[in-house]
Amino acid sequence: MIPTHTDEKYEYYLDYFQGTPVKILRDRQTGEILFDAGSVAECLGYKSTQAMMSDNRVLDTIYEHMQQTGVSPLRKV
Repeated sequence: MIPTHTDEKYEYYLDYFQGTPVKILRDRQTGEILFDAGSVAECLGYKSTQAMMSDNRVLDTIYEHMQQTGVSPLRKV
C-alpha cells in the first residue's frame, strides 16, 4: 500500500487489485480499515457506485450481512 495523505481522522492509501487502483482509509483512532465504494465498484466491474448500489445482488448481500451481524458494512466518510 502506498500512503497518499493524512487528515485529522484518516490515513489514506492507494493499492491495486488486479491492476485496478483501490483507495483505502484507516481510521486513526480505531484502526478500522475502510475501502472507497467507488474503488470497490470498479473492482467488481460496475461503472459507478450508483450502478453497484442499484444491483439487487449487492443490496441482498448488504441486507444479509446486517441481519447476521446487526452492523451495517457501509460507512459514510
